[in-house]
Amino acid sequence: MTSLRPILASAWMGIQHDIAWTTPPLSVALRAVAPFASAMTVSIIYWFGTTNSPAGVFSPDHLAFVLVGSTLYAHVASYAWVPTVAIAEGKNLATFPHVYLTSRSTAFYVAGRALSAFVISTITSLSALAVAWYVLGSLIGVQLPLTVTPASIAMLAAALLANIPGALGLGFLLGAYSLYASKFEWSLPGYVAGLLMVFSGALFPTSTLPWPVSAGAYYLPFTQFIAAARDALLPGSADYLASMGLCLLGGGVLLALGLAVYSASERKARKDGVIDRRLA
Repeated sequence: MTSLRPILASAWMGIQHDIAWTTPPLSVALRAVAPFASAMTVSIIYWFGTTNSPAGVFSPDHLAFVLVGSTLYAHVASYAWVPTVAIAEGKNLATFPHVYLTSRSTAFYVAGRALSAFVISTITSLSALAVAWYVLGSLIGVQLPLTVTPASIAMLAAALLANIPGALGLGFLLGAYSLYASKFEWSLPGYVAGLLMVFSGALFPTSTLPWPVSAGAYYLPFTQFIAAARDALLPGSADYLASMGLCLLGGGVLLALGLAVYSASERKARKDGVIDRRLA
C-alpha cells in the first residue's frame, strides 16, 4: 500500500496535468484527433491502393486488420514514452528535482505518470477507433467486420491491461536515457515508436519480415497485445490465450529489465549530481 500511494498520487497529478488545462471533455476530444487521423490515413492509403491496383485485392477484412492495428498501436505509442517526457519536462520546469530529492525511487513518479497516460489514451484510442470505423464504412460504402459484444469488450480490456507491464518496461528504459540526456530526450521516443510500428504487426503480419527479425518481432509484448486485441474484435485473426500469455511473459521480462536499468541509472545520477539539487 505504501508503494501504491505515490504511484496513484503521481497518476492523478498526471491526469490533472494532461487534461485539466481546459475542460476535460474538450481535452479528451482533442487528444483523440491524433489516433483518429493516424487510423484514417493508413486505412485510406490501403483502400485507395488496393482498389486501384490491377489485381483488385481489396478486402474489408484486411482493412479492418489495418484499422484496428494502427489505432491500438497509437494507444501504445501515446503512453509508453510518457516517462521520458515526464523527466525531460520536469528537468526543464524544475518539477522533477523536487521528486528527485525524495528518499523513494523516482520510479514511482515515472510509473504513475505512465499509468495516467494509459487511462487517457485508452479513452481516446477507443473513441478514435469507433469514429474511424463509422467514417470509413460510410466513406467507402463497405461494412467493416467488427465484433462488439460484452465478451469481446472484456477480452479487449484484458488485453489492454496485459500490455501495461511491457509499456512500463519500455518507458523505464527510455526514462533511464532521459536522466542523462540533454538534447534528444524529446525525440528519441518518436524514433522508437516508428520502429515499433514496423516490428509490432500494427500494419502487416510480422511473418512478412525477413528472418530472424520476424522471430524477434513476433515475441515482442506489443505484437502479442495487438494480436490479442485483434482477436477480441476480429475473431479468428489470432490465438487469444496464446497471445495473452506471450504478452504477459514478454511484458514481465521487459518490465524487469527496464526497472533494473532505470534503478542503476538513477543511483548513478544521484551519485553524480546530474540533476541540479539547488533548484529545489
